[in-house]
Amino acid sequence: MAADRIPQRRAFTLVELLVVIAIIGVLVALLLPAVQAAREAARRSQCLNNFKQVGLAFLNYESGKTQLPFPTYSQDPLTPQIVLGVNNWAPHVLPYLEQGNLIAGYDVKVDWWKEPNRTIVQNPVSVLTCPSTPNPNRIQDKPETTPPNKTGACGDFVVPTGVHTDINNALAAADQFPAGADLQGVVAVKSEFNTANELKNVTDGTSNTIMIGECAGREDVWRGREFFPVDYTGSPRVRARGGAWATTDNPYDIGQRKAWHASFDPIPGNVAINNSNEWGHCFYSFHNGGSNFAFADGSVRFLAEDLNLRTLAELVTRANSEVPAAP
Repeated sequence: MAADRIPQRRAFTLVELLVVIAIIGVLVALLLPAVQAAREAARRSQCLNNFKQVGLAFLNYESGKTQLPFPTYSQDPLTPQIVLGVNNWAPHVLPYLEQGNLIAGYDVKVDWWKEPNRTIVQNPVSVLTCPSTPNPNRIQDKPETTPPNKTGACGDFVVPTGVHTDINNALAAADQFPAGADLQGVVAVKSEFNTANELKNVTDGTSNTIMIGECAGREDVWRGREFFPVDYTGSPRVRARGGAWATTDNPYDIGQRKAWHASFDPIPGNVAINNSNEWGHCFYSFHNGGSNFAFADGSVRFLAEDLNLRTLAELVTRANSEVPAAP
């Protein structure tokens, strides 16, 4: 009687293995964009939540002080008895963002880049940073003719002080703002014409007026999605000024084309969301298709980068007798 044959186990052939690997590769290629999109959606949602917290902090500041902060502070010749250093809005608002411990030793009588403030402002503040920014742990280290350098951790949020008249250069004739138009923003600079930033001044409606926007990635320069790393010592130097969360270069009037150096003028493209993060230009984020904003009523919204420029400008001005419906 012949011995029972032991069935032999058939292994995968090389061709079969290659086919399986190819199928897996195709599935991964199909899945990866979906995973990346899900991650970006989560980051955008976290950024929007940060905007919500910062917007509420501004409003809580207003509830306690009966007015919003000014975008920048410096010694006022009209009130020399009040000693102030060169600072921006952040040290005044951070206590309302549960950052009281960080800011406890901050002295508003001292410039932001000098001690004791110098050590404090080198701490990153996550709530002022967009999770989609490629390098969230940036440090501004701008050299000064008189040391020390202006050094501080960077943030991605900007307070638009209003709309610059240069925006007319980017608008069609029918959309241009007339001479004398009130182009101040919710958080406008202090002047003889603006002695307090009160919500009652937002006559265009708090739900239709931007209070905080994104200008992410500074001090590196971004034009579209083209990256130019910051260079303080090169000729010409490269800098999207206003990176540090404490710097007075943080806020600006939108609508300008102030390139980092005259040889790089003008800023290419249209004045629009996500065109450039250079100081004074517009708003800029690393979100696909638009940017996040906090409005003066505490609401937060994502605005598309193809939003009409005149409409965007109307959303920034607080009292120019326009009531655009915020998209």
